[in-house]
Amino acid sequence: MLVPNSVTTGQGVEINFKLLDSNKEIQRKILEAVRKEMVSLMDKAIPKLKLRLSNTIREAIVSQPEYQSLLSGKLKYELGIPNSSSKLAKLIDVWSTNIKTDYQKPRIVGSKIIGSFSANMIRVDFSDVRYTDYAVVVDRYRGYTLPWLEWLLLEGNKIIVPKHEVVFGKNRASRTGWALMKESTTSWKVPSEFAGTITNNWITRAIDSAEEALKIIVYGAFYGM
Repeated sequence: MLVPNSVTTGQGVEINFKLLDSNKEIQRKILEAVRKEMVSLMDKAIPKLKLRLSNTIREAIVSQPEYQSLLSGKLKYELGIPNSSSKLAKLIDVWSTNIKTDYQKPRIVGSKIIGSFSANMIRVDFSDVRYTDYAVVVDRYRGYTLPWLEWLLLEGNKIIVPKHEVVFGKNRASRTGWALMKESTTSWKVPSEFAGTITNNWITRAIDSAEEALKIIVYGAFYGM
């Protein structure tokens, strides 16, 4: 705090100011002013950050070969998914929008301003989507349900259907119209080029491919404020 003190001299009135605050109090006031500014900026940055993270995750997922194959290629017919486009759209909506953030607002601790931010994007075991309608195919005609997403993401090269194989070709009995599983001397499993495990699958590879972009987004949100 500055207190004015006037002194009359032969040259007129000279005004001096006396600083009453201690160095510690001055530091505290500076820190508090900076903290308030940081809170304001971060409150504005985080909604934009979540949107950019969401868009980046979505782009990474659809850029992987599994997505196109599920949409209109080999995986669509191997797994027998007749309405794959709608199922994929709903799955990607869940993955890209269910981003959970933990934001601890900046606070003063000693002579420092401390805050934290973290984002949880996709569950490692996919438990939020594995048993939804989007992740399975229900064949009411044959009376069974196929957990195609679980097979694709978690089962690796495990045999799924013993002594059967998928035969490609136009077929009225096929759910997709173009492939049918028939008895065979071999056994069926997810095609090896797409087979995933809990630590290495379509989605983990998508996240890995976007790692640098995600870092840049977070860095830019807070350091570019």
